[in-house]
Amino acid sequence: MQGRNKHRLFVYGTLRKGGTNDHYLQQSELVEDTCWIIGEMHNTPFGYPIVRFRGQEKIRGELYAVTSEELIRIDELEGYNPEGKSENEYERVECSVYTDESETNAYTYIAGIGFANINEPIAGGDWLGFLAGKKTER
Repeated sequence: MQGRNKHRLFVYGTLRKGGTNDHYLQQSELVEDTCWIIGEMHNTPFGYPIVRFRGQEKIRGELYAVTSEELIRIDELEGYNPEGKSENEYERVECSVYTDESETNAYTYIAGIGFANINEPIAGGDWLGFLAGKKTER
């Protein structure tokens, strides 16, 4: 997971380029901009998505190499505390990340128990595509 004090981080929502929180990763190394994990993505009423590791949908995102300091800042954004399992908004977990040519492991954030009642699937598993589709519906 680490190389020269870097952690791999897969992002799928507001942290992606063009997302409302992409500034958190401006200084990070983009490793892969076309990659995915397997699971299911849901819209929330809060303006950001959640992912669960059930289902077999491709969840599209980007893979970054981040420093420990950047990871701590993103943990705070995501409401993740390693000590606060039951109260975390998201859980940071390690998962497999896929590209057309390879597979690697990285951290990502999945829905915490507070999102148990959220059930608005995003077909295609692409948050930015989902938002673009909502704009064209207007």
